[in-house]
Amino acid sequence: MPKNTPPNLTLPAKPLTAIKSADLERINPLLLPLPWLVVVVLVIVFAAMKYTSSEDATPTLQAAAEKFPYTYLTEVEVRHYDHTGQLQYQMNSPLIRSFQIEAAASAKDYSLFETPVFILVNDPKKPGWLVTAQAGRLDNNNEWFSLLQEVVARQTSEKQGEITITTSDLRLNTREQFAETSKAVIMRTAKSQINAIGMRADIKRDYIQLLSNVKGTYEP
Repeated sequence: MPKNTPPNLTLPAKPLTAIKSADLERINPLLLPLPWLVVVVLVIVFAAMKYTSSEDATPTLQAAAEKFPYTYLTEVEVRHYDHTGQLQYQMNSPLIRSFQIEAAASAKDYSLFETPVFILVNDPKKPGWLVTAQAGRLDNNNEWFSLLQEVVARQTSEKQGEITITTSDLRLNTREQFAETSKAVIMRTAKSQINAIGMRADIKRDYIQLLSNVKGTYEP
């Protein structure tokens, strides 16, 4: 019994140059002529690029805002006086760069200070404190300075001589004249040295508290 054979769907042989786009469309209705196929591919690629660029736009703008300052000031000196007209503190920095993260001012904004120098005066009749650091940061709340890298605080008095406090990280509230750190602290005087972890300093009351692991040496 002869086997069933599928009908022969072979097209009449034509030279390759004689096959037209109409013939291709009859073979496969989804197959578009070459020029239209190129246009469709280009449209898809353009849409994909536009979608990707719109997704990446916000992070790129945020990164640029964090990299480039909104404003910058050079050779800055700031003085703050209390209600009686007495100098409370003075701050100097050769360069301050301010960064605005969003389109309008927000709590995310901050300023960076190069080699800031602070003079804290509690009482005109008493010696003040000189605080220096390699870098500083002030967030938008304008209350706490974060001082970084080689932070040194010095006070010189006739009775105690020079007191020097060094640490790597210090938070400083200039208005309240309060400083604190959780890092290692070294306090030196003319005849003693004290090492500790963590410190709180109430400059208004001349009170310094070392928090933990306090060890000291004294030379009479």
